Amino acid sequence: MSTQVAYGFAKTTNMSVPLKTTITDGSDSQELKTNSDFTVTSQSLGTFAEGQTVTHMSVTCATGISYAGILRNGQFIGLCQALGSQALGGQPKYAPILPAPVKLVAGDQIIVRSES
Repeated sequence: MSTQVAYGFAKTTNMSVPLKTTITDGSDSQELKTNSDFTVTSQSLGTFAEGQTVTHMSVTCATGISYAGILRNGQFIGLCQALGSQALGGQPKYAPILPAPVKLVAGDQIIVRSES
């Protein structure tokens, strides 16, 4: 199995949170965390932005993302509709709005699955 870097951002009502994590292709339940280049330490989205309301989200990696969403207590509560591939240039210009806004609590995670 190969690895690649997944990038993205989550836009809340007050700020944008950059995301970046190295993930293994074809593996489920991999967490996309905050980008430590900007946030000092890599953290779960719910821990970093507790109390914020996520309205937009975008995720991309080199070969493609199968799915991405916000997970709380084992249940997806928000699905990312802006999935992209850097190799194919298939990334929306703007991140679409989530189907419903999600107010974050500590422990919320962004879970992704990439394909090679």
